[in-house]
Amino acid sequence: MVEETKKILAIDSPSGYTADVADYVMKAYQKLGYEPKLTTKGGVLVALGGKDKKNAVMLEAHIDTLGAMVAEIKSNGRLRVTPVGGMNANNAEAENCRIHTRFGEKVYEGTLQLANASIHVNGDYNDKKRTFDETEIVTNHCLVENGSIIVLQREQWPTAWVNSSI
Repeated sequence: MVEETKKILAIDSPSGYTADVADYVMKAYQKLGYEPKLTTKGGVLVALGGKDKKNAVMLEAHIDTLGAMVAEIKSNGRLRVTPVGGMNANNAEAENCRIHTRFGEKVYEGTLQLANASIHVNGDYNDKKRTFDETEIVTNHCLVENGSIIVLQREQWPTAWVNSSI
């Protein structure tokens, strides 16, 4: 169960771009002998059965994930993001993220951190309220490709996407 969960979570699945994870889940249920159905919105519906309709089993879960989207490419090359789906900057600080180009040809990695993250020179570091206006994604890679980027957060930080035209 844990290994299967890890496999599913390793598939990037930002809202609107869930085809890969939906395909994986459909095939996994088919291997188990179920007959999953893909909904018009890209969800996977599976009748798990039970003794009768009163005692049937239902499992409901999201296969898309939310986090933040690019709001700005800052003059220093870092990314300002805005939350999607209730993501809180306190929970995202110091998390790794994956940055996908618009057409998915390249993937870069970065980290969300406080904009002034040096505790030894930032006297307000401990008291600074963590908001998405006060944090930024830092990466060592060029983020601009054909004037647009997509950000996918990954690992412990849920994933999300957005096109950001410059």
